[in-house]
Amino acid sequence: MEWLKIVAISIAGLAVGVYLGWDWKGVQQPLSFNHRAHTPMACVVCHQGVETRAAAGLPGPQLCVRCHATAPVVRPDEVRRWAAFDGQGGMAWGRLYRVPEHVYFSHRRHVAIARLDCAVCHGDMADRITPPSRPLATVSMDRCLDCHERQQTSADCAACHK
Repeated sequence: MEWLKIVAISIAGLAVGVYLGWDWKGVQQPLSFNHRAHTPMACVVCHQGVETRAAAGLPGPQLCVRCHATAPVVRPDEVRRWAAFDGQGGMAWGRLYRVPEHVYFSHRRHVAIARLDCAVCHGDMADRITPPSRPLATVSMDRCLDCHERQQTSADCAACHK
């Protein structure tokens, strides 16, 4: 009888997950972007604002066309998408990393001031030939506090919490 209770709870949990929009595929990106092919450039070339603002920018096609006169992709659906781009619009990149609403995170503080490498928080994105569907590194308070301790920087709650 105990196994029946476990099965019922498991099915209920799965049903709640599906109902609440559990994304089986993870984040899907508009283009199959190859980070490894772009690693000769610094991250800041495409992720503009990372050294000057709290939020890092995600590149739009208008940035890509500065280097790519033709479609830098091989899949036919991506070539059509690139060809349809008029040079003015944005690109709807799916967001991988999020911090809770009550947390203040500044890329400028971490990149320009603390001089942390992007991989510290984002994982080995530079070696990816296809976009990940899930974060390569976990964003958690414990992980942040461990890093703050190693870097001998503030662990005061008010430094990161609104």
